[in-house]
Amino acid sequence: LVSLLLMMMVIRGQERVVALVDMDCFYVQVEQKNNPELRGKPCAVVQYKTWQGGGIIAVSYEARAYGVTRGMRGQEAKKKCPQLQFARIPEARGKADLSKYREASVQVLSVMSRFAVIERASIDEVFVDLTAAAHQRCCKLEGQRIDGRLLETTFVEGFSPYNQAEQPGDPAVQREKARRAGLDSWLDSLPLTSQDGECPELLLTVGALIIEEMRAAVEQETGYTCSAGVSHNKVLAKLSCGLNKPNRQTVLPMCSVPRLFDTLPIGKIRNLGGKLGESVARLLNIEYMGQLRAFPESQLHSMFGEKTGKWLFDLCRGVEFEPVRPRHLPKSIGCSKNFLGTEALSSCEQVKHWLLQLATELEERLDKDKEQNQRVGRLLSVGVRLEGNNRSSSLSRCCALPLYKADRITKDAFSLIQGLNSAARHQAAW
Repeated sequence: LVSLLLMMMVIRGQERVVALVDMDCFYVQVEQKNNPELRGKPCAVVQYKTWQGGGIIAVSYEARAYGVTRGMRGQEAKKKCPQLQFARIPEARGKADLSKYREASVQVLSVMSRFAVIERASIDEVFVDLTAAAHQRCCKLEGQRIDGRLLETTFVEGFSPYNQAEQPGDPAVQREKARRAGLDSWLDSLPLTSQDGECPELLLTVGALIIEEMRAAVEQETGYTCSAGVSHNKVLAKLSCGLNKPNRQTVLPMCSVPRLFDTLPIGKIRNLGGKLGESVARLLNIEYMGQLRAFPESQLHSMFGEKTGKWLFDLCRGVEFEPVRPRHLPKSIGCSKNFLGTEALSSCEQVKHWLLQLATELEERLDKDKEQNQRVGRLLSVGVRLEGNNRSSSLSRCCALPLYKADRITKDAFSLIQGLNSAARHQAAW
């Protein structure tokens, strides 16, 4: 009984194999596919508005080397990288038209879904539950050592035998040498016998094999490259995905988590990047995720509530149980537009005009979704952000969605938000 309990403690939180696959600079790749002359050159995707060159929303890795980042204006980016080329997002009805990026995302998901259970997280991110597929593949190994050549883009976090920065020569060459040495060290540590098929480390490695195959298929069939992280849960998978981009993947075993967390800011962890993470750091006077391990579970319960306290206690040890929910389609379909500064809407006529533009796009996308996916939306939700008195507030209202008709959607949406208008009902102002 003692041995059984010890084994259960060891594998808790390591029962699953979960990956996050993230398309590399997805909007840039879509534009490069449409215009091959952009490939291999510093380029960026900008919003349709042209003020100061437009706002940058995606940057190629060639441009990042010059210090170009998302959020910059095009003119500012040109100063950092004079040879920078721009691709502008199309405009439709006075707002950004993202149709071609959504369609490219559908193509990628159709390839990925052949390999394992997937959950669409965003237009360019997918969670993958590899647990069943990894167990099946393990049964076929029959004690054979996994060939490192099948993991040609895989890093294993915590298994590089030396510091790349201290090695002379080309950084890219040194990075690859460190990758291969770390991977070989990891593979040498794995069990070979068939009765060890339940070994979490072996399952992670087999999961990495499957993701290598998935990524290769995506590139071959769509032309797009992606990066990935492979670990035991969503948090660790997302974290590891960002460690060795682009077009690479990283395995994060549980034994490497403590060292990684010791220098990882709390805000870098999935679901701790906002107010909760700020609250944890402030109330506990800590900065790094690993520092959370010093606090007993009872104290975390008392400070953050039983549910959140338990979650934090597990999470700082790399343990998390949120499931990968099979989903290829977005749960909702929506469109929006911001009206900032002098563009702020100030009359009921303006509000109705823009509601109609949004409703028209929504009607088209709902009709297309119904035709392709045989499903029907039932709820209309309208969100509004109000600015005034040096502060902003966000509100949302909802009602039934009886028809996919832009005029009806516009009418219902205006009725939902009409009460938010501070002007008198008989006035035309908003």
